[in-house]
Amino acid sequence: MNPSLDPHSDELTAIVDAEHHVQVSLAQALRDTVQAGKDAALAGKILDQLTTYSDVHFLSEQLLMRMCGYPGYDDHVLDHDHMMERLEEARHRHDTGAQPLTLTETEALLTLLARHIGTQDRVFADYYRAWSRRETESTGQRSSTQPEHCL
Repeated sequence: MNPSLDPHSDELTAIVDAEHHVQVSLAQALRDTVQAGKDAALAGKILDQLTTYSDVHFLSEQLLMRMCGYPGYDDHVLDHDHMMERLEEARHRHDTGAQPLTLTETEALLTLLARHIGTQDRVFADYYRAWSRRETESTGQRSSTQPEHCL
């Protein structure tokens, strides 16, 4: 989701949405590279970038969920773990030459990521915004546990 299209998005959720845009762009680039039949080494580099970026993004998102006591944390993390398993398996198969990336596989990764963002992440973003408003209202100012920004 483009953060500029969400009028209720605060700075932190806008940053998370921007990270989602990077993830989706990498997944699309991977799919497009495989679809065009380009060099397998290029597809491997994009897959490495997607895997590494997703791992870091998921960890930061999980930290934010813990910080605000998100009740859906366990299910959300299971989704992250499933996505990372799929990415790591694809990377392992590609790196060992056991199986080249297929268009079907890259489309499945893109679909899985988009579904996660559109469901699990959207629910968490709504929860975070409500939590943030409650924290602000209860103290009259930004809570010490509520980040001013995320860089």
